[in-house]
Amino acid sequence: MLGFAWLTLRQAQEALKNGRLEEAHRLLCQSAAQGHKKSFELLQQVVRGFVERGERHLRQDDAEAAWHDLLQAEQLDRDNRDADRLRQALVRLGLAEARALLQTGEPGRAAESIARLRERSVRQPELLLLDEATRAWLQARDQATRGEFGRALELTERVRRLLPGKVEPLDRFRTELEGNRDRFAELVKQLHE
Repeated sequence: MLGFAWLTLRQAQEALKNGRLEEAHRLLCQSAAQGHKKSFELLQQVVRGFVERGERHLRQDDAEAAWHDLLQAEQLDRDNRDADRLRQALVRLGLAEARALLQTGEPGRAAESIARLRERSVRQPELLLLDEATRAWLQARDQATRGEFGRALELTERVRRLLPGKVEPLDRFRTELEGNRDRFAELVKQLHE
């Protein structure tokens, strides 16, 4: 068994040296390597490798790959400071993306972005706020398609209170709702006559 551990650790070192982090991780998780005194040190090198690669992906604007590497690193070591820094950077980026999507009037895409952050165990007060605003905006759209313009206008007011600053697409949507509400009321009046 001792000979197999040495061989497995040697293969893991070689994989690490050549940047094959997934292979090194797989080898170090084998029963032959577990418990060996060098396996912990090699696992820490694998964690550092995942974090460094994640940071490179982030600098290259590939957030998905950076998240993948971060999750791999966190699977091995939950309390790694470098992984925490990478997570914070990715969370800031994800929140900024969701905020920007709302500012440009794309609540559907913002909802997708928020869902991805939730899947990645992001728990931030700002995420809850953005999620609430997104849901309200989507509900307002749904209510408007049903002809419930009063309820849709209430929901847009709620979105306005939740989102800081001026959101022009929301203002345009509100103006459109008010116009549709007035036209709808006139049409209903004509129908009853």
